[in-house]
Amino acid sequence: MSILTHAHDHHHVSPTEAVMNAVRTAFHAVVDWHRKRRAEAELMEMDDRMLADLGITRGEIHEKVWG
Repeated sequence: MSILTHAHDHHHVSPTEAVMNAVRTAFHAVVDWHRKRRAEAELMEMDDRMLADLGITRGEIHEKVWG
């Protein structure tokens, strides 16, 4: 089922509202992806001692950031 169909079925939103909701959802996904990418890069720049102070190892960074 498409986003437009799904939104229309449940809330009787207009096509314009459905598109705006889809754009908003996509925007938030991109912002979240960018934040995670930046966090991962910052953690990778830390030395192992700094990571240990945070309670993580270098091998855990990706999983901790991306879940």
